[in-house]
Amino acid sequence: MTLAVLVAVLGTGLLYVLYGQHARRLADERLAAMIGTADIPETRQEPKRRIRAFPPRYRFAPLAAGVATTFILWLVIGLPVEIGIAFGVLAGVLAHLIEDFRGEQQAAAIESQLAAAIYLMVGSLRAGASLLAAFDSALEEVGPPLRPYFQEVAGRIRLGDDPRAAVSDLQVHVPLETFRLFATSLSIHWEVGGSLATTLSTVGQTVRDRIELSRRVRAQGVESHASVAVVLGIAYVLAFLMWRSNPDRLEAFVSTGIGTGIVAVVILLQAIGLLWMARLNKSTF
Repeated sequence: MTLAVLVAVLGTGLLYVLYGQHARRLADERLAAMIGTADIPETRQEPKRRIRAFPPRYRFAPLAAGVATTFILWLVIGLPVEIGIAFGVLAGVLAHLIEDFRGEQQAAAIESQLAAAIYLMVGSLRAGASLLAAFDSALEEVGPPLRPYFQEVAGRIRLGDDPRAAVSDLQVHVPLETFRLFATSLSIHWEVGGSLATTLSTVGQTVRDRIELSRRVRAQGVESHASVAVVLGIAYVLAFLMWRSNPDRLEAFVSTGIGTGIVAVVILLQAIGLLWMARLNKSTF
């Protein structure tokens, strides 16, 4: 009975994660259709010169954390396997949230650099410089993590590569909406011409507005995150105090089938709640 409940809860969580990935893929396809870049998926698959994508993601970390936690609690500490699995799921969810937060922080940093680099390019273009010279002027001021990707684009253009392909690969290496908008604007400029300084100025303002909005959303979400952390902490503090006051009774309860199942389901519900809140915060933005 307990294993059936665990399987049902784990299946629900897996379906939730798969649904989130499907929704994110649909959103990317709609964005590509809106900006008129239907060939982006092909470009993503085979960029001409592969450098490491940014931000680097470690998708295996949650699985590794969950498996390691399960085996440590089950084989080393000696907890029931149901509780070990439940704690493993919770550890995997926490690792996923931490890894996702790290990726968001790095994405925010490179987007801020992109906004600054765009305004440097606009200043150079309005002074009469060419696009390659504008890239060089931005390279003199910008640092990591954006610098290697701008160097890649400028170097390929100098070597005679197609500028549209070089810029299109930029959005492959940095798969963020702001870089898609920047790359699409440059590609359209090479197709139809026009004032690139005015276009990039509008793009830069859009990037800055998006960064400001994302900062406000993250600031508003700090309170909810703190509330969740306090609630989770209180639950485990109370469990520790109960164990300290009467360890025999609590250990006897956990050792029974009903007690093991209740503890495991509670821990799994905590993990699902964390995923749910993270998903709600992203959908709000």
